[in-house]
Amino acid sequence: MTGEPGFPEADVAVSERRLDRAERQLAHAYAERGEPVPGTTEFEAVRAASASDESGNAGARTPATATDITGERPALAQVTMELAALEPHPRWKSFAARATQTRWLAVIALIALVLAVAGIIGVDRVLRDEESGAPAASAGAGIEVAVLNTTSASGIAGRVATQIEDAGFIRGEIGNIERVTSQTLVMYAADQERAAKRVAKELGGVAVQRIDREVEDAAGEADVVIILGQDRVG
Repeated sequence: MTGEPGFPEADVAVSERRLDRAERQLAHAYAERGEPVPGTTEFEAVRAASASDESGNAGARTPATATDITGERPALAQVTMELAALEPHPRWKSFAARATQTRWLAVIALIALVLAVAGIIGVDRVLRDEESGAPAASAGAGIEVAVLNTTSASGIAGRVATQIEDAGFIRGEIGNIERVTSQTLVMYAADQERAAKRVAKELGGVAVQRIDREVEDAAGEADVVIILGQDRVG
């Protein structure tokens, strides 16, 4: 049926024509004998009764082809009903006919294009947000950042605090801490690791780690603390 969609209907039509021709021939034969065309059951009885002719010779039978062909009529009706049952529902056929029209195909293509463009824009926005960590306007919203200097250089803590404040964070405690470290790092309080990573990115990608007790005492209530090392001097 996939290879030749019209074959079942054509085959049924051919069978119908052959059956009609056979029935006409049968009716003509019985008309010549002056007898009505019998039904299937009656025809078998007539054929049995006519097994012998008037001279007593056996074998005078109605041609088997007519009997066989007319006997196929119920089977043909069954096949026809089964083929009809396999046909799609008229509602689906109507929908398929409309959906394949040129204007509807154009509408479907336009909708698909709009969805594709919207998807590309959405993915691009998500990727940009991931790269930047968060939108600039809200990157440090509500996050207090303290700056503690471990070096002997003056003024660097204030400059870093200003840089962080310009990025949208809240300026916290600024001071010194007795600690020796060569590399600047960012420390964070509980549940503030994500904010600490944003601050670290503002400083050029420095290390991030959990805050300890000494730094916590020196930084007050800050969410994130910047520990300036010798790499910031000069």
